[in-house]
Amino acid sequence: MMVDLSVIFPRQTVTSVQSSISELSIAIALPLLLFSINVKAALNMAGDTLKGMALALLSVVIVSTLGAVLFSGQLDNIWQIAGMSVGAYTGGGPNMAAIKTAIDGDHSVFLTMATYDLIFSAMYLIFVMTIAQKLFALFLKPYKAKNQSQELDYAGMEHMADESALAYKKLIEPKQLSQTALGLICSLLVVAVSVLVASLLPGSLISVMTIILITTMGLAASFIPRLRALSNSFQLGMYFILVFCFTTGTMIDTTILSNIDMSLAAYISFILVGSLCLQAVLCKFAKIDTDTFLITSSAAIMSVPFVPVIAGALKNREILLPGFAAAILGYAVGNYLGIVVANITRWLVSVM
Repeated sequence: MMVDLSVIFPRQTVTSVQSSISELSIAIALPLLLFSINVKAALNMAGDTLKGMALALLSVVIVSTLGAVLFSGQLDNIWQIAGMSVGAYTGGGPNMAAIKTAIDGDHSVFLTMATYDLIFSAMYLIFVMTIAQKLFALFLKPYKAKNQSQELDYAGMEHMADESALAYKKLIEPKQLSQTALGLICSLLVVAVSVLVASLLPGSLISVMTIILITTMGLAASFIPRLRALSNSFQLGMYFILVFCFTTGTMIDTTILSNIDMSLAAYISFILVGSLCLQAVLCKFAKIDTDTFLITSSAAIMSVPFVPVIAGALKNREILLPGFAAAILGYAVGNYLGIVVANITRWLVSVM
């Protein structure tokens, strides 16, 4: 006898639980990711890397906003799509999810964007790892080594590149449990205070202010040496990101792939190709070299875990730490930029 599970677990109830898990996991993950940021070390990497990342962020913001105006007649809620896109391509998936919560974005649109982002970001990664260096070297200057030593200083951020199972195993090691617990408690405290403060504001501002407060308090907490020194807060944050990814994956309707929204796919492609080309032009005028251009573009589009992959493909280990710093700064500012672009785009579309 077959049991109809839909009677026991109604679809609406299951969807509600999935949505709650995904939103909660992102809220907890954001402070944990930010705790590890060594802001001073990141900002000390001024010069080409910081300029390159600034141009990458600027390019994504400009192209996303321009694309939203161009595609406004083809896509509903284009302002939400623009904001989430900026979050995804200046920080990463966590930023896109956080912005979706902040602006009360359409859930089905978010799931479709997450699916398309996976496909098109993979294509971007393949391009950068294969022919991009030779192609852009035709008009950007070559990279000049600054450090002849083989010993590289990672400023305590090298653990962020470790995506192996061993990196997550230490979360439950007896010697590390106290650090894991401290990181989790501090993250929950940040989330609780943010929700409490935001609840005092008008209803229309609660979601956006919650995300802004979580991001701001997480960044502020990174200046506390004891918190920044936690060796596993970043991996714990990435664990909650994996929970989010798994939960989101169970919510995706596979018909998204068989019934491709060509307008949305075109908009995402427009952002990836357009921001890459615009940044390249800006880097030409700013006299930024090819490798720095590609590592900062990748840091914005792909986020922290892919930086070592890109550095390896470019055969340049010296840009690894600057790449980490750039990607981490993207995590830090992605929420702010996405929320700003969403609201600016909404205004632009309304007056057109």
